[in-house]
Amino acid sequence: MASQDISQMDLSQIPLAPNPSGAPPNFIDPPTLIDSAFGTGVALIVVAGVLLALRLGTNVKLAKRVCLDDILCICAFAGTIAYWYLNLLNSEQGLARHMWDIPLSTFTIAVMQRQTAIMFLAAFTQWAAKSAILALYIRIFGSITWLRRTAWTAIVVIGLFFSLNIVAAGAYCVPRKGEAWGGASFARCSSSAWIHVVVGVFAVLADILLLTLPFPVVMNLRISVVKKITLGFVFGTGIILVVLSVVSLWLRVIIFQGKDQTWNATLLEIVTVIEMFGTVAVSCAPAMSACWLKIFTQTRLWSDLRSSSLFSYFKTQSRSSRQSSQEKSDSDPPHWAAVSRSSKSEKESAHDSTRILREVRYEIRETGAIGQSGPTVSAQAV
Repeated sequence: MASQDISQMDLSQIPLAPNPSGAPPNFIDPPTLIDSAFGTGVALIVVAGVLLALRLGTNVKLAKRVCLDDILCICAFAGTIAYWYLNLLNSEQGLARHMWDIPLSTFTIAVMQRQTAIMFLAAFTQWAAKSAILALYIRIFGSITWLRRTAWTAIVVIGLFFSLNIVAAGAYCVPRKGEAWGGASFARCSSSAWIHVVVGVFAVLADILLLTLPFPVVMNLRISVVKKITLGFVFGTGIILVVLSVVSLWLRVIIFQGKDQTWNATLLEIVTVIEMFGTVAVSCAPAMSACWLKIFTQTRLWSDLRSSSLFSYFKTQSRSSRQSSQEKSDSDPPHWAAVSRSSKSEKESAHDSTRILREVRYEIRETGAIGQSGPTVSAQAV
């Protein structure tokens, strides 16, 4: 009898949840996040696409090949576009609204199938994005045994944990034998939010690992402080991913608590798109350094800029500032003032972060310290 009454209801007039304020549902022109989702995705596709193209071009020019981390980065970029597009299609159907402004008729078979596909896709894409950074560490610092083993282990473990999304999609959201899309399968899928919280916690830990993994190597290099800061800045861009992961986890907890799930799920999708495109961008940071120092600074455009009056003005001002600082210091001339012009150019090139990754050879000593001397360990091109 109850099922017969439900079948006779007009689902297009029944909201998914009551409005906490007591106001009636707004099915005509409700607040929506679809414009934010669309604009964020388009902007990041352009930015990440440009960075990825520069990365691939730089690596092909300098290393003469495309490596595993490049392939993983391409997979992450393509997967994020697909993830964003599927979510955008569901948002256009009305899922980017508050729960009380969404009629039950919104949850069509196509919407639920796309939502399930999104869960499968998100797992692979996030694994590919994070693994791209780990594979980059293996290529740059692969001669350092502990780092190489840690990175490979992390790639496997991260893949296993993100596979929980696939398990959730298969066990909770895919209809079982004899079931149709919707009804019992929809109720089961809605109850799997706890798995996403667990995955979110692990994602934060994984991003912290991505951020901190190269720093023990960088700090133990026998190089100048300026050079360490340069490398720290290149690899430290991963702090952005940690912040985004924390925000993502916070939204997952809110969704698990049942608070305006559709609205917060759309916010989570936007943050996830930013996080995945951001991971692609962060993995391109070392290649961008190489592109600037090894390619752009060798072009005619850079030569023209260096010879321009504006560049000369800033160079003169910088030289004047250094001279003023020198006069205020002690009367003893600094060590670098006595070296020749050729020595200065060699010293300036020592601050080239790409040279650290591409040209300088490191020797791993028995104590675990790394010295810039012997030909034992050779870093790869970024």
